[in-house]
Amino acid sequence: MAFCACAGANDRHLDELSCASLRQLLSAAATNASLAEVRAKFITEAKHDAGKPVLRRPRTLEELRKWRVQLKYKTRPPHMSALGDKEWETFCFSQGDNNAGSLLKVELPRLAAAATLTGDAKLFERVCAQLAELATWSPLERRGWSLNNSKPHFTEDGAWLGTGWLVRTIADTVDLLPPDKIPPDLRAALESRLADELALMEQDWTTKRPWYVRSQAAHSNQWILPNEALVRACLFLGVDRHRETYEGGIARLLRSMEAQGADGEFVEGLRYSGLSLESLYSIARATARAGDNRLLAHPFLQKFPTWLVHHFQPGGFLINAFDAPGSSRGNLTRDRDLFATVALVTGNPYALWGLRTRAGFGDTLDAILAANIPASRASAPPLFANYAKATRLNWRSSWDDDKATGLWLRGGHATDFHDHMDRGHVNFIIGRRALLIEAGTLNYAVPNNATHLRSVAGHNVLQIGDTAPDKLTPAVLKHAGQILTRERRGAPITVERMDDAGGVAIVDASACYESTAKWKRRVEWNQSSVTIVDEVELKQPDIVQFRWHLGVPADAPSRASAGQITAGDVSITYSADPAVTARIESMPDATLAPKEITQHACVVLRTEQPVQHLRLKTQVKLASGTKD
Repeated sequence: MAFCACAGANDRHLDELSCASLRQLLSAAATNASLAEVRAKFITEAKHDAGKPVLRRPRTLEELRKWRVQLKYKTRPPHMSALGDKEWETFCFSQGDNNAGSLLKVELPRLAAAATLTGDAKLFERVCAQLAELATWSPLERRGWSLNNSKPHFTEDGAWLGTGWLVRTIADTVDLLPPDKIPPDLRAALESRLADELALMEQDWTTKRPWYVRSQAAHSNQWILPNEALVRACLFLGVDRHRETYEGGIARLLRSMEAQGADGEFVEGLRYSGLSLESLYSIARATARAGDNRLLAHPFLQKFPTWLVHHFQPGGFLINAFDAPGSSRGNLTRDRDLFATVALVTGNPYALWGLRTRAGFGDTLDAILAANIPASRASAPPLFANYAKATRLNWRSSWDDDKATGLWLRGGHATDFHDHMDRGHVNFIIGRRALLIEAGTLNYAVPNNATHLRSVAGHNVLQIGDTAPDKLTPAVLKHAGQILTRERRGAPITVERMDDAGGVAIVDASACYESTAKWKRRVEWNQSSVTIVDEVELKQPDIVQFRWHLGVPADAPSRASAGQITAGDVSITYSADPAVTARIESMPDATLAPKEITQHACVVLRTEQPVQHLRLKTQVKLASGTKD
């Protein structure tokens, strides 16, 4: 394996990972006897892929519908009803190319790696056939991805996510193949394709045609992936021939990392971090191999693994704040692949620990390469942290998922994106029993996503007024819910104490509601219970209500008495001034079961009459007699 001295690298291991080619890393994994079973499974998966026909670009909607690539929409959705037939077709082609990039970035490098591992001539032939097809895709992702009812007429909208994935696919695949396995005419065709692609991307920045350029959305995956493509194309073609373009791309990627949290937080939450960080680590690895480790050495990439691993909660749950489908119990595929990439590129001990003890190795190329890293280099992260820009506190009593207690608390930051009305939300788990949950997100197509999942109704937070969840329209939520604008998103968390035994923290969400003068929440917790004290002051008298989403089925046995209500094995004790009433309602969630919506019990505490002030104290714990 080749070595180089990368400035800022922490140890020899990081030097190995960041400076070796993918083929060199693969060679090291190929000689590791302990990986024989993993390699065999990897090669089997690759041969299965090789049996599929070469993915050729559809030229008609009929061909697109028969493609093996999953389409974003099988039928035209309401928010695209204003598009003409030609514009709808244009959009479908662009999205099809985008999804093809998402598929090929996994399949084609895996095929190339298997071909190199086995020397199988048929696999080499299959890889080259797909590369030759990609060399004809002009551009790699057809334009039109931004069309919708608010933009019903086609305008050139620039490079997008698929561009990033497809440039990465070509570059990684070539990097994995022995040079003599790439015919000269194929290499020339790929260089020509990427040279033309690079010229188009340079125009994007000159003309400012994509929205992310006009808005300078450096935080966004839609900014990051096209810049990855631009820099990677420069590396493929020769940096010295494109120095100015290369430096511009590096500067913009550094801006993307500066836009994130100082402690490794990603401002769009866990789901979108997967898209962006896969891209950032990929291009950081590629530039470091070329002797430029400005991206890899950035503090954000070094600290992100801690923030990532801190999403693990007891019982197999993940923190599912923001838009985080795929992050509920028992569904770690997306995060598993990200852990493999982070561990491989950085050798971070916490990422390695998360990969080995929680996420598990998958069947991606990065997974088999990361499996070659000695287990001795993994170590468990700290048990708790308070992230200022994510405005999230997470705590757990131990890393024993069956017995540990876990809590997380959400505030809010002005730069949050893809966030919910969750300021002040408290989550609480003991072992494998979820006591307090949030509704979570399955996907944007769930009919009641905006009312029951994303709004205040889907979180353990304050709602103003007595409107039922299904009536929480955007107009109603301006009064009843939280205002998700840059000026109103802020809800700081102040930690009074946090240690191995528990903690005390205060979140101030007063500015997040149009109708409140004050809402402060004090949260005190230990391994057996959490106690929440809410102080509310309204500008005008109104009904005040709080929901407590419980990790028990909606039809769980329940009982109530003065100041206490129990559902299943979760007990809630409360006192209020003025008095409140309690009821249990059925609410949907995407948290308790993977990839589906279930119904859980939700306790609603509300004032009987409009009030201007409320002090509510609530304690949540397992019901008496419940076994640990």
